[in-house]
Amino acid sequence: MSVCVVRASALAAGAFAIIGSASAADIYGGGGYGGYKDAPIIVAAPTWTGFYVGGHLGAAWTNLETRRNTYWDGDDQTLAYNSTTFGGNGLNTTGAFGGGQFGYNWQTGGNFVLGIEVDVGGLQGDNERTFAAATYDSPALDEIDHIAVVNVKSQGGIYGDVTGRLGYAWGNTLLYLKGGFAWLATDLKVRAAITDIDGGTAYYSRSFDNTLTGWTAGGGLEYQFNPNWTMKVEYLHFDFSLDDNNWRWDEGNNWKIFKDDVTADTVKLGFNYRFVSSPAAYVPLK
Repeated sequence: MSVCVVRASALAAGAFAIIGSASAADIYGGGGYGGYKDAPIIVAAPTWTGFYVGGHLGAAWTNLETRRNTYWDGDDQTLAYNSTTFGGNGLNTTGAFGGGQFGYNWQTGGNFVLGIEVDVGGLQGDNERTFAAATYDSPALDEIDHIAVVNVKSQGGIYGDVTGRLGYAWGNTLLYLKGGFAWLATDLKVRAAITDIDGGTAYYSRSFDNTLTGWTAGGGLEYQFNPNWTMKVEYLHFDFSLDDNNWRWDEGNNWKIFKDDVTADTVKLGFNYRFVSSPAAYVPLK
């Protein structure tokens, strides 16, 4: 082999080595063509699966509707002037409420999200109304025989619910419906003062159904700020049953004080902390 061939071969090998080194540098440095080193980081798509806990605060509009009741003064019940009616106006209250929640979401292979959630909190809702009516000694209604004064009072209390959730997610946003069992521990009190014009005054009082049970349904919109924190806006309607609200205060008066339910409409703002690890970002090897 001649000296020229050897020299040419050595020169070619050196040239290939330089080109290879430049190409490798270009991969990691960009070199105007874009390299792996500077490629965008690929982040996993957000998911809603996992346990969470949070708090909420909002406004509630409650309604307790009283019934029209008949009071009988003990005289001849066949005579209209010996009885009288009162009631019929509801106790409508606006107040604040708030508490906490916890639950679990499971995102299916697509966009649908299934979940279960428990809420517990306190509800403001104190309100009262007083009704008065009179019976008479004659059809002319010119002389009062008895005066009946009845005070109805409702108070807020502790509420809770256990609901299922069905939602549809796109990216960081979740639109959902929810519904299930609800309860309310509250005080519904009725007091009566019956005055006989020719005698004294008799007083009666009773509390009704301190723990009410029923159902709730509604929906909301939730947004992920990051893998761990979310914020939501939610509307819920509550309907609680009054199973026992008859009041037999004496031999002649057996009243159904309220209609058979207490209702509430609520709007709240809530935050949740999700117990999930941040999704790992994909970073190519250098």
